[in-house]
Amino acid sequence: MILTSATLQAVNKNVRTTFWDAYHGAGDQLIDQFAMRAQSSAAESIYGWLGAIPGLVELIGEPTIANLLEHAYSISNKEWVRIIGVKRADIERDNLGTYSGLLQALGIAARQHPDELLFTAMAAGFTTAGYTGKNFFDTDHEPKAGGTKFSNKGTKKISAANFDTARQNILSRLNYEGKPMGLGRKLTLVVSPTYDKTARDIVLADNLASGASNTLKGTATLVTSPWLAGASEHNWFLLDLGYPVKPFINQVERELEFTSQDQLTDESVFRLSEFRHKAYRRGNVGYGMPELAYGSTGADAA
Repeated sequence: MILTSATLQAVNKNVRTTFWDAYHGAGDQLIDQFAMRAQSSAAESIYGWLGAIPGLVELIGEPTIANLLEHAYSISNKEWVRIIGVKRADIERDNLGTYSGLLQALGIAARQHPDELLFTAMAAGFTTAGYTGKNFFDTDHEPKAGGTKFSNKGTKKISAANFDTARQNILSRLNYEGKPMGLGRKLTLVVSPTYDKTARDIVLADNLASGASNTLKGTATLVTSPWLAGASEHNWFLLDLGYPVKPFINQVERELEFTSQDQLTDESVFRLSEFRHKAYRRGNVGYGMPELAYGSTGADAA
């Protein structure tokens, strides 16, 4: 292939189409279910309103004003990038097809990246602080000084009994005023592939091993995450995703973009005889409301 403006334009259109077709064909992103989307315009965004979920009180005299709690929780944006190099010689030899799989894999990975950040943050919640100043999963949350405390952390492996303990924990959750939050509208159980069958038996099976009816069937939907692996494989989580706010925050500063150095006069082509294509985004996933979540390390026997 002789590289002219017309042939280069066709080649670059093919590259972009291959990437974006794979991206859009990779399926829905789970993060939209678990996290509030927050647009960011700075290197760091502060979420001072987290925790301000009061209930109604009887009007006696002057009304009580529920001001935002002054929390200083913030999420820093990070840059995420991957660059693929395509040799000029491969294009001239009509070997671009050898890169198609790589471009498709990059498109799929870019689509899944927010979900990867979500489940990585979920697993890190046992050792990373949220807006209360405690680890996101902790036994001693205090949203407001002197207010009602709560625990959203366990240590036992997933089992029917431990799942029900987590469910009761969320159903009985109180806000900082000591009022029931009325949670449990849309519970979702998250496990690693290691415990997929166990989780299915708990929330999807019609009957128990004994033949008795499974009373926990349908009490939660199930998500099995491949990003809960290795040191996180025993972790499991129960979250209420039916509340107006969410357990996590998907902070977006710059949407995914796919750009190229695809002209013969570009530096990489001139010096290295290599066309370059880059996927790039800025943002991060952080912690929203621990009130809507329960996490267990799974370190202890069921």
